[in-house]
Amino acid sequence: MQIRIAALGKTGSVLDFEEIVPVSHFPELTKVGLAQSPLHIEGTVLKTKLGLLVSGTVALSLTLTCSRCLTAFVYPVKADFSEEFLPRGQVTESTEVDAFETAPTFFGDYIDISGLVTEAVILEIPMKAVCREDCLGICPKCGQVLNEKVCKCEAVQPDPRLAVLADLLKKQ
Repeated sequence: MQIRIAALGKTGSVLDFEEIVPVSHFPELTKVGLAQSPLHIEGTVLKTKLGLLVSGTVALSLTLTCSRCLTAFVYPVKADFSEEFLPRGQVTESTEVDAFETAPTFFGDYIDISGLVTEAVILEIPMKAVCREDCLGICPKCGQVLNEKVCKCEAVQPDPRLAVLADLLKKQ
């Protein structure tokens, strides 16, 4: 997603933006889950002494798979982003060289925030997504989804190597 920044004049100038963008414009997000809605992106671009400070919010809904019960569910994502983009090839003082080597850059009248938006969304998705906090998962023996109904499998499967200790507890 590109933002036209030619209208920003002097330091302190602000440009607001808001766009609804299909997920297909962000190929990395299609690998995470099935999108239920387009990305709603809004934010501001502030011209600073060194470059452009881009900050904003992105919102969308994704279909993820629960890591406990393996059922699909819709997960709303709302992520904030903020990054300073620096002009490509700007001469810097020696104290600021490290910042320029790692910071994203821009050139011309447009700034591309696709990577910034993608990173914000991916970091907002949990590593182990669950359909609900009290999800019971699946039975390891029969595979029944325990959120739907309780199976009749034996609840505790003692380790056969510790069966001797279980017998001692029964005798007491």
